[in-house]
Amino acid sequence: MKRFATVGRRLALAGALASGAFLLSTGFGFAVAADDAVGVEAAVQDDEKKKRKAEKKAAARAAKEQKRLEKQRRQRGRTVRAVVVPSEPTEASEPATAPAVEPAAAPATEPAVASVPERAPAPTPAPEPEQPRAAQPAPAPAPARDISLNERIRVAEVLLDVLVTDRKGNVIEGLDAEDFVVLHDGEEQEVTSASFYGGPSELASPGGGGTARTDRYFILMFHDQRMQAPQLAGPQMDNARWLKRWIEEELQPNDQVAVFAYQARLKVYLDFTRDRAEILAAVDAASTGKRDIERWVTRSDPEFDPNSPSLFANLPAGKELSRRSRKLQEALELVGEAAAGIAGRKNLVMFSLGFGDIGQFGSYTPDPRYYPQMREALNAGNVAVYTIDTMGSRRRSIASASLNDSLSLISNETGGHYYANFTNILSPMRQVAEENQGYYLVSFRSEYEAGTEGYRNIKVKVRDGNYKVRSRTGFRYGESAGP
Repeated sequence: MKRFATVGRRLALAGALASGAFLLSTGFGFAVAADDAVGVEAAVQDDEKKKRKAEKKAAARAAKEQKRLEKQRRQRGRTVRAVVVPSEPTEASEPATAPAVEPAAAPATEPAVASVPERAPAPTPAPEPEQPRAAQPAPAPAPARDISLNERIRVAEVLLDVLVTDRKGNVIEGLDAEDFVVLHDGEEQEVTSASFYGGPSELASPGGGGTARTDRYFILMFHDQRMQAPQLAGPQMDNARWLKRWIEEELQPNDQVAVFAYQARLKVYLDFTRDRAEILAAVDAASTGKRDIERWVTRSDPEFDPNSPSLFANLPAGKELSRRSRKLQEALELVGEAAAGIAGRKNLVMFSLGFGDIGQFGSYTPDPRYYPQMREALNAGNVAVYTIDTMGSRRRSIASASLNDSLSLISNETGGHYYANFTNILSPMRQVAEENQGYYLVSFRSEYEAGTEGYRNIKVKVRDGNYKVRSRTGFRYGESAGP
């Protein structure tokens, strides 16, 4: 009996254990199922939150785009001011009359693409009779142009005058856009065109049966330094005598000449003219330090002759001229700004011993207060500075040779040349005239951020390494480039 009782108790214990295990497993399953249900509900809620968030972002983007388009429509008709005037409109350029959109500030991570309205094709003009290349005038000033990539980036179309010669100084003709390379910070810019103006075979007088050519512009300037170095009186008179001989014998019929001087302020003696008698009289007055002439009323009036180039029309007069030209660098800056409205290359021939100060180590350092502005204004006005040492080969007798670094630097940075160690100035004047018998107008495109302005350094080369190239080394862009 005891045995049967023991077996019964064991069976009851085993049954109880089995029931407990069953209940435990069932409860665990219920718990897992409950957890799964909670997880699914949380996932659904997360999906809904993400969906609502995405819908809010889409609505915000749509509102922002709508606001941008409304602003764009309001600003239709405004013209974006550009940098430089191209010689001829290119296919990729917007016409000068087309409305452009003023750039709006946008974060760099979200460039906004500007919509470009379609334009009806313009009627094809009737063909005009072909003219000789020499008879083509220099490109007339026109409203400057920018090309918009989007609201944040602008593309400036810049025009450079470039001299290309062989090793002997002979002008090279026949090059096109593919032959030129324009570099900014080592990056090659897109050259859109290259046109040649003038040439050795085109210097004949139009009245003598030859062909007409583009005018050459010469600005003759005497840096009168006799008060600092009285020994300069003799060399300056010699330079004037040789210069007058060059004017009488070698000046071409279509050459335009202006005459200036600097002595404590900018002095104006003659505006651009072809009249040799007036040019010779102005050279006499400037070289001897006579009082500069009273401003011609007719010449100062821009309505006098719109086809006649004038520096006087864009220069200050009287006390304002004196106030703004207390330094030679300021005077050259004024000349560069005055020349900006005249299309083509202008050659400023300056007779000087040098300018600026020599540092404690005997070297010339450009004055940061005046030099950068002078260089930028000359380059923006397409003025190439040719500096001729007043003393020539006698220079070392009265001044430090380090001062000529100022003359060499400004010539190199504006596409001119510095001349020293010559017997008389007839030789450098002939070289200046020879290399300016023909030049190229090279158009290229350069990007800049909308709303910015400044000065950009560039370098111009030709792919044929046997040629020498002379050009300005920079240009202004943005609002500072002017209208």
